[in-house]
Amino acid sequence: MMSRRIFDKFLADLLKTVSGMSATVALTLATSSPAFAIDYQPFDWVPLPAGQDVLMGYYEFAVHNEFNNAISGTAKGATSLNSNIGVARYLHYGLLGGHPYVLDFILPFGALTNGKIDGTRLNNASGIGDPIASIGYWLVNDPANKRYISAVTFITFPIGTYDPKKSLNLGNNRWQIDLQVDYTQGLSDRLTFDVSGDWIYYGNNSNAGPGHQTLSQQSTYSAYMWLSYDITPELHKLAPNAGRATISVGYAGTFGGTQKLDGVSTGSKTDEQQIRLSYSQFFTPTLEGTVSISHDLYARGQFKQNFGILFRIAKIF
Repeated sequence: MMSRRIFDKFLADLLKTVSGMSATVALTLATSSPAFAIDYQPFDWVPLPAGQDVLMGYYEFAVHNEFNNAISGTAKGATSLNSNIGVARYLHYGLLGGHPYVLDFILPFGALTNGKIDGTRLNNASGIGDPIASIGYWLVNDPANKRYISAVTFITFPIGTYDPKKSLNLGNNRWQIDLQVDYTQGLSDRLTFDVSGDWIYYGNNSNAGPGHQTLSQQSTYSAYMWLSYDITPELHKLAPNAGRATISVGYAGTFGGTQKLDGVSTGSKTDEQQIRLSYSQFFTPTLEGTVSISHDLYARGQFKQNFGILFRIAKIF
């Protein structure tokens, strides 16, 4: 068994790893975003016709300037982390039992740089994140009333770039399952409301840090909301041939996710409150661009994001 001094040193290194990753990947992906959940933009859970495919490319840049540990407190001075994350994504829509479904494949990649906590520098990291596969199914598909309800399961495969000797990694070396329910409702001809909730289960990382210990994490619960307004009529006054455009304001909250190392709490978790602003426009009937900015109002047990910007391009086939 390790001495207390060795354990304390290893724990400090591990905190840098798990907290840094929970604030940056996701796909985001994801993500990502904040603590890793499968995030989405407005109208993502409005189905396309059966047989259509979508290719998406994402780029997200985020700056973090605070680090909180639920046990030891918050470091603000000489604390930072920059993330440059890309995502390649493919979706295929079909029909099953009279209801739409979607198959979804996500591959994150990128780099984490300029990492430091209270002046202590972290390693840079680059490579491939853990890939994700999912299937979503629409329980309600009611275009006439602009109402859509879907359920989706995401499975994250632990094959991304991971080195237990490094304090930052793009891969997490563990399985992850995300169950998500989404509801989209048109409130008027121009106003739409999106809301989503999910539950994330984490498998254990049995090779955590140089001590090859077991990192476990309690489930994370997340909530997302978007309120979108169609600004196409206003845009047409400036550009008569422009495609449909919307502007959206949003909120994301994550809760829970307490982490333990061999049963001892590390002080890392997934408590975060974030606000967002997004703009989307169709350049052609099959090509859409999106830009979204975000800011953490609150973060506990992880890095706090001061500013994030996401660019997305989607091509429908």
